[in-house]
Amino acid sequence: MSGKLFSLDTVYVLTGLVLSIFSFLTFTDRTNSRRVGSGLFWLILGTIFIFGSLMPHWLTGVLVLLMVTLDGLGMVQRGTAEFKPEAAIKSGSIFLPVIAIPVVTFALAIIFRLMGLDANRGALVGLGFGGLLAMFICLRITRGGFRELMNQGRRLNESMGAVNILPQLLASLGVIFTAAGVGNLIAQGIEQIIPANNLFLLVLANCLGMALFTIVMGNSFAAFPVIATGVLVPLIIKPFGVNPAMAAIITLTAGSSGTLMTPMAANFNIVPAALLNMRDQYGVIRFQIPYALTIWSFHVLLLWLLIRFS
Repeated sequence: MSGKLFSLDTVYVLTGLVLSIFSFLTFTDRTNSRRVGSGLFWLILGTIFIFGSLMPHWLTGVLVLLMVTLDGLGMVQRGTAEFKPEAAIKSGSIFLPVIAIPVVTFALAIIFRLMGLDANRGALVGLGFGGLLAMFICLRITRGGFRELMNQGRRLNESMGAVNILPQLLASLGVIFTAAGVGNLIAQGIEQIIPANNLFLLVLANCLGMALFTIVMGNSFAAFPVIATGVLVPLIIKPFGVNPAMAAIITLTAGSSGTLMTPMAANFNIVPAALLNMRDQYGVIRFQIPYALTIWSFHVLLLWLLIRFS
């Protein structure tokens, strides 16, 4: 029984229930001129979280396409309810909910490992239950009610908007690219353009490909399998006898410079701008671009030097 309770399915169901409550509050929010489309968006997402394991894959895909259509038609927007600065808690106790999340996450990861289970899955379960504990701590600190908690949660959720689902979609895109053999196509193209013995240009193509694919996919971890199978392994590691661990980590972090320059990495670059109510939606990206290009250049130079003189 406890095994089923402390599982990812439980976390998904709880997440779906919260999203369903957000949906109800949105449907009844008269300050939102497009509350029907917005409420339907969150209701569909909540349904996927609650019943996703029971639904056929094609139905989940149809629901995702419906969500994308709602957002694409401009039917998803936030109401006018705003954060009230005068109601903010300014004592140090407000950090307790923030601390509770990593503590529970780490604790459940350790417990899962000691029980011989997957520690990574334990960390994900811990993240969900850590958020649940943080919610109750917030209620205790603020002495607020459940409705106010849900209203403020909805406000933050709507500030992020449809980008909430972007990380999941982009992770799926990485799997699709790899399965479709995009990496092999990239390798064939590079072999026709760059001489096999020109190490610097191969390293440049490797790091540039990682950055560009990360910009497109929003996540260097999703882009890495594509570039590794298409460029890094067949054109650099095997021919030059390079240490795989060293080359892989530098290639991966070279792609992270692309994360700093793309709106597709919504959780890093778009969500903060929304939560901070920045006037320029892309202000975070504009600020980071010079640093990202500098970091990327050093990655190219570092990987080339380590291979050249190793």
